[in-house]
Amino acid sequence: MQLPSSGIKWSNFRNTTPTFNLTPIEKPDFSPFLIHMTGKNSLVSILKGENAPKELQIQEKHGYLKAVKPTFDGQEAYYDSEVVCFTESPVFALDFFRYRSFRRWDDDQQFGIGFSKTDLIREREVRPVIYLDTPSNSELLSLANKLINGNLQVINSEGEVVNYNNLFAKIKPLLFPLLENTRLQGFMWEREWRCPNHSGMSFPHSSIKVICCPRNERKEIEGVLGDLAEKIDIIESWREYDDVTNFLKQREIEINRVALNKIKEIKSIAKLEFLKSRNEQTLNALNAYYGVFKETVDGLEARNIRQIVSDMKQKTVEIDEQIKAINEETKAKEEQAKANKK
Repeated sequence: MQLPSSGIKWSNFRNTTPTFNLTPIEKPDFSPFLIHMTGKNSLVSILKGENAPKELQIQEKHGYLKAVKPTFDGQEAYYDSEVVCFTESPVFALDFFRYRSFRRWDDDQQFGIGFSKTDLIREREVRPVIYLDTPSNSELLSLANKLINGNLQVINSEGEVVNYNNLFAKIKPLLFPLLENTRLQGFMWEREWRCPNHSGMSFPHSSIKVICCPRNERKEIEGVLGDLAEKIDIIESWREYDDVTNFLKQREIEINRVALNKIKEIKSIAKLEFLKSRNEQTLNALNAYYGVFKETVDGLEARNIRQIVSDMKQKTVEIDEQIKAINEETKAKEEQAKANKK
């Protein structure tokens, strides 16, 4: 990457991916998915819609996520809102959950079902949890309960009652304390989002984007999903390599792999610089990932990663050589034109 003083414009390198679609390749702590973590039997039951209330009719090829009340020591009474919980943690980081929470370890939560963050925000009103310091959270929850239950009214300067019930009804399910004074300082590591629908969430299998499960459980899950399984990324959530390579496949489309394979045919310096910037963004991200998980992969997988890195470095060299060749050709033509005028 050249410095701004080189004359290269920031706009040539700008990342324009919408925030909700950012992937770990672009920003390692982001994910385009919201994932509901669960255990093996629960995941199969969710996909089949078996955990839905009897009065709720679940359509064929649909699943169901149950809404529950978030609880923690000393605050259960305030949290009578039932929600469906998700995490925006990148897929490669999900196995941390089991090592942080005994409940998740005991439930064998190596399983997860993920949806598009954009879709859940737009269609299900899913929102990130609002983390407040513990005293402020308790006060705001108390205020919300009083307003919603009609035990408190807000009167404006003209003596009129202002109805904030709907506003606080939306805010209340998203509130959660930092628990800043507890030994482990709360649950911000969950990167939690919530669907504030007390009826739970029914969804078509076609809306699923990713499923996390151990390799030996894959066959049963594919059997439940049928033909739709081919359109869903089913991965091992603790195998970082799988996640990175899946995202690399997506980015290959952006980089324009065909163009990279025909670098010498490209005569536009602007296009070459664009391809170089995209190639280097992915290369830098992959190098960073490999530095983190290289101790957990070996053999063929490690060789594949090193080969990808090597190939991408070579593409940058080829692009630089083509840019140099074009510049030299342009300069030669200009000098020839001057000589012809004399």
